[in-house]
Amino acid sequence: MVELGWEAGVVIATLVTGLVVMAGDWIGPDFVFAVMVSFLAASRIITVQEAVEGFSQPGLLTVVILFVVAEGIGQTGGMEKALNLFLGKTRSPFWAITRMFIPVTIVSGVLNNTPIVALLIPIMIAWGRRNGISIKKLLIPLSYAAVFGGTLTLIGTSTNLVVASLQAKRYEQSDPENSTFSFFTITPYGTIYAIFGFMYTTLASLWFLPNDDTTRHSDLLFVAKVPLSSPVIGKSIKDAGFTGMERFLLLAVERNGHVIQYGRMSPEFCLEAEDQLHFCGELDQAKVYAKHFGLELLTHEGEGKSELKFDERNDASQLERGGDVAKNHVIRYLVQATVKKGSDVVGSSIRDLNFRSRFNAAVLAVKRGPNHQPGRLGDVVVESGDIFVILAANKAAVESQGFKDTFKDIEFLDEAMEKEYLTGMKVTSAFSGIGKSVHGAGLRGIDGLYLVGIDRADGEELRVVHPDTIVALDDTLWFAGGVAGVYYLLKIGGLEHTQATQVSKLKTDILYRQLVKVSIAYDSDLVGNTVRESHFRNRYDAVVLAIHREGNRVAADVRDVKLRAGDVLLLDTGSSFEHRHRNDTAFSLITSVPDTSPVKTRRMWWALFLGFVMIMTQIVGGALEETNVVDQDLIELFLAGVLTAGIMLATGCFNGQQARSSIDWSVYVTIAFAFGFSNAMEKSGVAEAIADVFITISEAIGTKKASYVAIYIATAVMSELVSNNAAAAIMYPIAARLGDALGVKPARMSVVVMLGASAGFTLPYSYQTNLMVFAAGGYRFMEFAKIGFPCQLFMIVAVLFIFLLEEHMLLAVGISFAMMAAMLAGPLVWATMSPTKREKFIPARFRKAKLKTDATSTDELSVAST
Repeated sequence: MVELGWEAGVVIATLVTGLVVMAGDWIGPDFVFAVMVSFLAASRIITVQEAVEGFSQPGLLTVVILFVVAEGIGQTGGMEKALNLFLGKTRSPFWAITRMFIPVTIVSGVLNNTPIVALLIPIMIAWGRRNGISIKKLLIPLSYAAVFGGTLTLIGTSTNLVVASLQAKRYEQSDPENSTFSFFTITPYGTIYAIFGFMYTTLASLWFLPNDDTTRHSDLLFVAKVPLSSPVIGKSIKDAGFTGMERFLLLAVERNGHVIQYGRMSPEFCLEAEDQLHFCGELDQAKVYAKHFGLELLTHEGEGKSELKFDERNDASQLERGGDVAKNHVIRYLVQATVKKGSDVVGSSIRDLNFRSRFNAAVLAVKRGPNHQPGRLGDVVVESGDIFVILAANKAAVESQGFKDTFKDIEFLDEAMEKEYLTGMKVTSAFSGIGKSVHGAGLRGIDGLYLVGIDRADGEELRVVHPDTIVALDDTLWFAGGVAGVYYLLKIGGLEHTQATQVSKLKTDILYRQLVKVSIAYDSDLVGNTVRESHFRNRYDAVVLAIHREGNRVAADVRDVKLRAGDVLLLDTGSSFEHRHRNDTAFSLITSVPDTSPVKTRRMWWALFLGFVMIMTQIVGGALEETNVVDQDLIELFLAGVLTAGIMLATGCFNGQQARSSIDWSVYVTIAFAFGFSNAMEKSGVAEAIADVFITISEAIGTKKASYVAIYIATAVMSELVSNNAAAAIMYPIAARLGDALGVKPARMSVVVMLGASAGFTLPYSYQTNLMVFAAGGYRFMEFAKIGFPCQLFMIVAVLFIFLLEEHMLLAVGISFAMMAAMLAGPLVWATMSPTKREKFIPARFRKAKLKTDATSTDELSVAST
């Protein structure tokens, strides 16, 4: 056993402190590692040179340049185009995950997985909703697919490159022949690992992932009044458009004190003035559809006597003049909060609580569990855990101690919700959805976007769009949504913005364009003029794509709208607009929208070709080296990446600013300082001491394979607590020491650490892609852990399988593919069978249960299908 000095104690204490801080997510790992390494250098355990030598490591520089290459392909739409070819259409969660998982895994093997997941999240949300599949069934598998794909090649994830660099640095002098980790060294191991991951994910997702899209902002109960001015008066529920709403469900109609359940009324049921409609859905949809149907959303105070308009606000001119908000009784703050357990409001009805006098607020909506029982908001008896959407008169009301004692998870929704813009998109001959229904063309279910109208080429105007409405050439489609939704529309092939002609006349090159939001100032000379009259494009070299006007939906051609103070214009213009007009009195606020550069589709195939050539240099170089044709790499991956990025930049795939902003500098700093910490573990003897423990375990069991599994488990646990790169940097010196003692080739221990460092499945914070889908899918913490923890256990079995058959790797790969084929064959055969034949394989008791369920669920299914 190695004898440890005071240096080892300092290193261990520093490591434990750093792990606690990173596990608590109090400070980012980049800053934690910087402080840890600086402290160790100040303690004279390592030199300053050893502390910072990671910054110049070729492997780390390769990670940086691959971020840029991925950005170049993403800016041209190449990844999106390639992956959309595989998705197709399916309503089966099993096949949806299969179609998504395989291409994402393959692509993640050759490109950094973080930008791939960022690109695919909105695509998968829209695709899932169009096919009627919960996004919660898709987004965790999306993250897992990217993680497993990262284990296929050397460049699949930055972790692999970090470990490869550590291996090269450690053995370049002592064992130069085995110091290089080639492009495909990990491929056979990673292939088996990914196949096991695929099998687990596709099967486990059916049981371990929820089948709903509920978040804190969804499944809220609303009550809306039909005012005398509403266009739905005298129309049936179907003709008015209430059966065609997206993720917003009409539950009941209240008339003269009587509540009629939706399932008991005919679609021809006609609406009358003063009817009160009960809905269930998301808050932003309530806002959209209230405007669209001319409804007035009611608080518990407004039921049956007076109404409160949801979007009522003081206009910008009044606010800039210092108008008295309280005097005009305008409710300014929209808040969502959860009732605390043990609160004194529990057990009382909302009306009896006197919300106005007690909290200076009113209740707009309520959410409680999965059951949607319509009724008056004021009659709801409060329970702990209820989620309220509250309209507060001022911020002080929300920040009062009484409010905080009653509610938790308080969130200001006015700050969280995007402003709504109405955007017109024209259908061109290049659109693949011509002749298809709105649903079939993929124009429904797009996250944050709602198709609210269609203008036909023959002059017909459809203000109620049903799912089966057919899309025709030259239609103008009107969507309501936020900035992210507008940008998504601009990327759909075959749809052309109504202002596309104006956009084509901009002087700014497409490389330097982006979306910018501007607010019209009170004393602006634009007020009272239309966009056309003000010569906006010539004056500012910017095109107005859409206008947001608080409380109103601007439905005309934006060039003919008379501008008002407080209007928010969404512009397509140059990235320098904010700087050039920062002192312009015409605008009270200018905000650039990041990551909204137009897609350079004309460079798509060129960018894909360059990426393909970069990968082929590594494949060909590896093959030549294996056959001893050459004794060194054909070209270093770092140099190939730099040349690829340089050619992309020179040929207009992206601009310099986009290249710089694509680099995740926190990853760079974390990895660079992790090299310094690895040096400290080596010099202090900590790595050797921990390796001795694993050697003892291996000798007790009598096999080296036990050591592999032990290192894998230790690295996987570390990866759950800290970032995957940090886990790899901490565990590699231990694994390398163990490998040297056991006489194992360096590459083998590197593979073990690579696999373990990528095994962040249980916690949403353990891997960057996990965190991205956790937020986008609205998952709860336990929903992530429910599927992630069994995945960890299953992947330990996969690692055992890999190393038990390590001497027969081709056989192991063949068995894995055979297992995957067998798993896919069952559902494939089942899908091709007729319903009559399927019935023969279903036990009688399940057939009876299914018939009973179908008989009692007809109303619910008919409602859901709308």
